[in-house]
Amino acid sequence: MAIISFDKDTVVEYVPAYGGNRNSDAPCVVRLKFVPYSRVQHYARLISAKAKGAAINEKVTEIVQEIQKKQFTESVESVSGYFIGDREIANPSEFYETADTDLITELVKAMESQSKLSEGQRKNFERASGGVS
Repeated sequence: MAIISFDKDTVVEYVPAYGGNRNSDAPCVVRLKFVPYSRVQHYARLISAKAKGAAINEKVTEIVQEIQKKQFTESVESVSGYFIGDREIANPSEFYETADTDLITELVKAMESQSKLSEGQRKNFERASGGVS
């Protein structure tokens, strides 16, 4: 069987499973790009270069978080169906700053894994569930 992956420039509409979102009549949808292994390694090199000589764990943690946010905001084009109170958040940076850790972790894992991204891809989700209302 052939392996079919995503182009790194193609935007995929991903429906997170977090909090029962995939069962919602109006789910949150995150438009993101697949991050291939070569790009993951690029971010790892950025972390390594910035952390060189940083002996304090807090500084290293801060660097890792900064690079993770950079990866996230470069890979997420937009968000829909995510609200803080009555206000919808569509900006990837604001979403990153306000979303639950488990939701951000799910999205980072999905953007780095072709199989997880396929699993939550909106067109695959709609086909399996009979459509989103």
